[in-house]
Amino acid sequence: MKKRMMIVGVVVAAAGNLAWADGFRNPPEGMQAIGKVGGKIVFIDDASAITHNPANLTELTDNELIASFTLGYGKREFEPALGGKAESKDPWAVLPNFFAAWRLNEDTLVAGVSLTTPYGRSTTFPKDSILRYSVPYFTELVAVNLNPTLAYKVNDRVSVAAGLNVLYADLDLRQIYPWSLATGIPGAPDGETRFSADGAGLGYNAAVTWNITDRQRAALTYRSSNKVDLEGDLKVSGVPTAPGLPAPLSMVTARSDFETSIEFPAVVAAGYGIQLTDKLRVEVNVEWVRHSVFEELELDAGNNTFLLPASTIPADWDDNWTYGIGADYALNDAWTLRAGFIYLETPVPGKTMLPSISEEDQSVISIGAGYVSGAHRWDFAYAYGLFNGRTVNNNANPAFNGDYDFEAHLLGVSYGLSF
Repeated sequence: MKKRMMIVGVVVAAAGNLAWADGFRNPPEGMQAIGKVGGKIVFIDDASAITHNPANLTELTDNELIASFTLGYGKREFEPALGGKAESKDPWAVLPNFFAAWRLNEDTLVAGVSLTTPYGRSTTFPKDSILRYSVPYFTELVAVNLNPTLAYKVNDRVSVAAGLNVLYADLDLRQIYPWSLATGIPGAPDGETRFSADGAGLGYNAAVTWNITDRQRAALTYRSSNKVDLEGDLKVSGVPTAPGLPAPLSMVTARSDFETSIEFPAVVAAGYGIQLTDKLRVEVNVEWVRHSVFEELELDAGNNTFLLPASTIPADWDDNWTYGIGADYALNDAWTLRAGFIYLETPVPGKTMLPSISEEDQSVISIGAGYVSGAHRWDFAYAYGLFNGRTVNNNANPAFNGDYDFEAHLLGVSYGLSF
């Protein structure tokens, strides 16, 4: 039915990505990680290690607090094969992250906790774009993770860590709805559907760091998948009040309960690092991300469910890999310089891709710097996405076939206090 096809992109678009071709995941948390973007597991040596490799917390000599802010710019353009053009707007987003670590004893045990934004971002199209009836004009998925962690130094060579992940997610989707087409009433003004839902899920993570020699180190980390059940409501505006509307249109209500769930992926990461000189460290990382847990999305909007394209929407995402290298150079006692490169495979197949979740295999280059003065430290980073554009010709919806292009930048700063 026409009215159902109008909102085929409603909830799958919750994965809308800003500047990071990696499905649900945001760019890495903390400026050390962004500054050497492809090498953030082995030689991560501040409290942000809670997120990337908590086993490294045992290397901290002091208690530490860090506040980190990443400013992301992401823009996408879509030129359908059927003609026309759509460009996203409001491209800026801020990702805050906070870390704390403190020693429970002098030699072996360290506790940490982080409050981060590991998943989400938003995508906005103009209300009058050519996509207004097929995907949400506003898509926002905000996910906040609380990660308490314990790290233990087994001996001079091996450290281990484990923690819990309490993940809260909030979903907000808004889409124009063409009542004139749905009802056949000429001139009926467009309305709007707005989905709002939130929920929480529980996962865990673990890590081990092995100092192979005094200058070589290996690390392995695991972060479990985390399923979040979302509950909220669907609000529908502009519902025609003309008498005699046929069922089920006559049963539409201005509000109904809305439920769905999203399973965020498990991640396995490994790294090897070597201290080439007293000042220069280099590491290589590889990650496997189990995005295939996102096979489909089940939807329940109560008595308004019939407005949705179906009660189940296929996604069929693929598992993906990332490969990277990063380095830091101690310029002097105060300044450290960083650089990195990472290649990210996209998990989103062309057959289920929507303009709101469009992405391609992507490379990212980054630079960064850190400054330490007594108990204070500042870290800065900039990353730039390298894109070739993506052409899709096998989408289940022919309207989403065409050429996709992207632009992305990340700029961030963090402040740390040792005590």
